[in-house]
Formats: sequence, structure tokens, C-alpha cells
Amino acid sequence: MRATSKLLALAFASALQPAMAGVVFLNFEDLTDTAKLGAYDGVTFSNDAWGVTSKARPDCTGFGSFVRAGSCGALELALDARANPGQTTQSFVMDLAGGFITEFSFVYSARPGSNVTIQLFDGAGGAGNELQNLTGLTEAGCATPTVRFCNWTAMSTKFNGVALSLKVTGLDQSLFMDDLRFITPASGGNLPEPASIALALGGLGAAAWTRRRAAR
Repeated sequence: MRATSKLLALAFASALQPAMAGVVFLNFEDLTDTAKLGAYDGVTFSNDAWGVTSKARPDCTGFGSFVRAGSCGALELALDARANPGQTTQSFVMDLAGGFITEFSFVYSARPGSNVTIQLFDGAGGAGNELQNLTGLTEAGCATPTVRFCNWTAMSTKFNGVALSLKVTGLDQSLFMDDLRFITPASGGNLPEPASIALALGGLGAAAWTRRRAAR
């Protein structure tokens, strides 16, 4: 009888145990050149997303005019990161197969007046319902004339639901992003199914009733 009770208790604990969520982390440190991004580390980029390596640090050999401690690669919003910046508004979309949940965090450096907006959607391709909207991402310019981006800010936002895509909009070459961190849903969902909970509770109740009868 004790063995049966233990087995039922283990089944109950298993039913209530959420599956572990995963993490997708993009730091762009494996980039070797400045190029438009497509598929990268399980994330799909479309439109004006560029992977850029820094030329402003002596230990980095690249094209981008940015400085960040410990980093040679970053994500830039640009029509063409190899050309001079324009005054047009550009955008790119990031799609994650399976989506991401709970929280999205990153660091960024933005030019004054960049008018950057970051939107999270529950549909792919920057479509569907908007789950979160971040605006007003801007920073002061760099004191060194030869460096355009040197001030970085960490940002984190929480939201409800499952986001399948993220859209970034702003002036051409006005934004760099790095250390993007997404929490991906667990394979079985984050919460146990109600039927599993009911079954486990029923099993524990039956075990307790059986033990009471045996003790009489």
C-alpha cells in the first residue's frame, strides 16, 4: 500500500511540474563580416537587419562605427550598413519558430532623434495582435567624433502571451542592438494540463481512502 501511495505521489508531482523553458541568446560574436542577416542561430531576419562587426576597437576588424566593451559584433537597423546613413525610416522583423514568452531583454545604442519603435506580435512576420510596444529608445551622441555609437543601455520588457515575431522601426542606421535574450516555451507548455491535475488528485484521494479503510 505504501508503494502504491508513493507512486501516486510521484505521478502527482510529475503532472504539476512545468517543463523547463529554453533560452535563445544572440550576441553576434561569431560574425566575421558586415552583411545583411537572413537565418541566424534559429532566428529569421527580414528586411533591414544587418550583422555588423566593429571597426572602432583595435581588437576588432570590421566596418561598424561602434564601441562596446567585450563585443565585436552587433545587430544594426540599416538599409545598407556599408553605405552612408540616410534620412529614411527603415524596419526589420525577427521571427522565432515556436515563439518566445514572458520576457525579452537586450542592450542597445541609439542616435538622438532615432524614433525607434520595437513591437512584439503574436503572429509571424510582424503581424497579428500587438503584445508589447517599446518607444523612445534614444541616447546621447559619442564624445569621440570618429565613433557614432558608444553609449549602451540594458532594457527588459515583460508581456503576456506567446510572441512569434518582433518588429524594429526607426531612422536608417540609428540603432544597434546586442545580447538579445528570448525565453522560448517549453515543449509541453508552461502549465500542466487540467486533466493531468484532476487525474493525479483523484489518484491521491483514492490512495488516502484505501489507507483509511485498511487501518480500521
